[in-house]
Amino acid sequence: MASVDRPPAHLVLGSDALRLITAARMVVDEDIRAWEALSRTTDFAEGAQL
Repeated sequence: MASVDRPPAHLVLGSDALRLITAARMVVDEDIRAWEALSRTTDFAEGAQL
């Protein structure tokens, strides 16, 4: 990996780890989508965004 031009920031090793992390990320993504509208209500006023 040291010779790779752009090494991954997050490297998951092993099929068990890949399966578990993928499943966990799917749950988080579902939560984010479900609560997206509420999340957007906390935005700064227009022009004051980061």
